[in-house]
Amino acid sequence: MFDFNYEENFEPSSNTKQWCLYTHKTPRAFAGVNLPGLFQTTNYVWQILGFIAIFLLEGLATFWCFLEGVVITAILASIFVDLVLAIVAHLYQKDICRMQNELIYEEQENAGRIKRQLKSFKLRQNFFYLLIMISAIFKIFWFFDVYRIVDATMLFIMTCYIIGAILHITCTGYALFTFIFNWKINREHNAYLDSNHTVYAFNKNSPLRTRLNSQDVHEAQVGRHQIIKDPDGHIYLETLGVLTDAELWTLIGKQVEQEHKRALAVDGVRHQILILEQDPMGVHSSKSTSTDEKHKMGVVA
Repeated sequence: MFDFNYEENFEPSSNTKQWCLYTHKTPRAFAGVNLPGLFQTTNYVWQILGFIAIFLLEGLATFWCFLEGVVITAILASIFVDLVLAIVAHLYQKDICRMQNELIYEEQENAGRIKRQLKSFKLRQNFFYLLIMISAIFKIFWFFDVYRIVDATMLFIMTCYIIGAILHITCTGYALFTFIFNWKINREHNAYLDSNHTVYAFNKNSPLRTRLNSQDVHEAQVGRHQIIKDPDGHIYLETLGVLTDAELWTLIGKQVEQEHKRALAVDGVRHQILILEQDPMGVHSSKSTSTDEKHKMGVVA
């Protein structure tokens, strides 16, 4: 997995950062605030292994079906359809991940709308997952229609296809989309290195700053990110490049009081969303937060 180097002023494009939303997250709780994860990727190796295991299990089961005289054309077509369904289902993960993070800091009047949208996206995703399970059942009955005996062979075929379906649901989307994300961020990092650190580079003298809602949060620093107090007496979260989840968690962990941890967790995720939308050199994407919204959140240009 790609690791950001504090000695570099590399920042991937907004488009590449958006692909990070497709990757697997491990939630973390701080003082009653459950952070779903934004800038992190976990369990990638296990997802790749699970993805490979799908073809081993279903390939072995299908070959066994062939040896038993089953016409496997429909089974092979079903295996291909499973892959397509898993990819289509995972297309919703980007919006699901973003909305889960937005719920951390959104005000009550917007939270209801986001919850309804989130529920809708999860239902659509689960619909495609259900089709994958139905496809597994189809393959089992297709074999049983020819074999007609419930024995160890039948149970083996059943186990292979059911486990294959479960692995499609839990691994396929994450494995493929994380591979694409890794490819995109490494390609941009190589362009950064080849351009002598000018392409995909953030301005070291122009950090992204957000005024924190709680003015009792303690000053702290992690790498090139810090919480500082300005001469005006206000507390700001100031970042250069991507503030990863691990870095945010460390900043939260440096707070002593639970209410300070809770406040920084909320404001930290809000700040990460701004980073998500921002291209290097402080250029925001067309879908980025409006000027009025940024002033409302206390963002300092």
